[in-house]
Amino acid sequence: MSTVVERIGHYAAGLQAVDVQAPVFDYAKRILLDSLACGYGGMQSDPARMVRHSICELGGKEQATVLGMGFRANVQSAALANGVAIRYQDYNDVYFGPAWTAHPSDTIATLLAAAEWSGRSGLDFLLAMIVAYEVQMRFSDLPVPRNLWHRGWHHTAACSYAAAAGAGRLLGLSATQIGHAMALAGARSNTFAEIRHGDIPMDKALSAPIVSSQAILYALLARQGFTGASTLLEGQYGFAHAVAGGVDVEPLVPLPNDFRILKVGLKPYPVEGMTPAMVQAAIELRNAHGIVPKEVEAIRILAHEEAVTKPSWDISKHLPKNKETADHSFYYCTAVGLVAGECTSEQFSDRWLNDPDVARLSGLCTLEATPELTALFKQGARPAAVEVTTRRGTFRREVRYPKGDPRNPMTWEDVERKFMQQAVPAIDEGLAGRIVEYTQNIERETDIRDFAALLGGSKPQ
Repeated sequence: MSTVVERIGHYAAGLQAVDVQAPVFDYAKRILLDSLACGYGGMQSDPARMVRHSICELGGKEQATVLGMGFRANVQSAALANGVAIRYQDYNDVYFGPAWTAHPSDTIATLLAAAEWSGRSGLDFLLAMIVAYEVQMRFSDLPVPRNLWHRGWHHTAACSYAAAAGAGRLLGLSATQIGHAMALAGARSNTFAEIRHGDIPMDKALSAPIVSSQAILYALLARQGFTGASTLLEGQYGFAHAVAGGVDVEPLVPLPNDFRILKVGLKPYPVEGMTPAMVQAAIELRNAHGIVPKEVEAIRILAHEEAVTKPSWDISKHLPKNKETADHSFYYCTAVGLVAGECTSEQFSDRWLNDPDVARLSGLCTLEATPELTALFKQGARPAAVEVTTRRGTFRREVRYPKGDPRNPMTWEDVERKFMQQAVPAIDEGLAGRIVEYTQNIERETDIRDFAALLGGSKPQ
């Protein structure tokens, strides 16, 4: 009998366009544009600039485009640089399963670089992207009794398998070779959950992109016949036992016509994945009741059990001092929504991090889990409620499916608006419009290098 990683390899190599329904392609393109929005919005962040500086110091062949910079780098370096830009703001897609949270778009920069370097078509890219999503999301859905964060393992690990599956397909690997690429990648990918505990460092933007980009090397090795441990997932000393506590890993093999990419949520705010419902509730309360900061006496945030107990929720999140920690702070994000009436990239600048009204309201927040919201979360919802007590009375708003949830989706128009807001400060508006058009019709492109050339365009000085 073939091993789990071998069977995933056969799925990755064998998926064809006729196997994929039109709504899956449509949503994949929407996610792609959303991810590019995040990339342009994050490209001038300190982590993205530091990574670009480092890859330029290392040098190498010009093989793949660096987003919005007007230059190319070697394929693995371009994947890393663009991946850090996409990840920086915590604005990219999100999925919650019993085993792990997932941000499957953490693989997109790697897939774009591999597709450009190998001269693939737009359809080839979309199929590889769908493969990567189906692989990664099944790691999130493993039937473990408690999220693997609590065992000390961060969800970054799943990116290695997903990126190797997608990149291996784009680089022309056979099914057997993709299995070896995944085994090589996965054996080196396990990341400690400590990177999200306490004051969150810049590593938040690096952890998934570095693991994802390294999959290109493992795919190249596997293409030459380099072998990995085929029993890496189910073996006695492999992932199932060492990382996941003995869980059954058979569900990691994707099944026909079961496209979990459709369950991915997009974010209307640049915040941690459990936070959008809180922010939306806060903004709606402010707008509906004309709440002003000076009248607020208490703020009660109601959530599900995982939000209250997850490793990244700790005392350092109560009054965060940097962007990385603030976007993981339920208190800060709720407070800034009440004060500013919005939650955009600007609300994580120094001006807002030091705002006295936001600080005061953050200090008034409490957080608790309720059985009702916990039950909804276990059914796949991303719920929260905010209760604000003022001199005029107490106002409450519950949001079960925040904007961007698959049951309350961001439309193409919503994503296009997000893209333009994020991209136009970085690139010319006309170029941004062309990128939107290309993305919407990417399956018609015979050579994705034309699309990559657009993505590399920079704003005239």
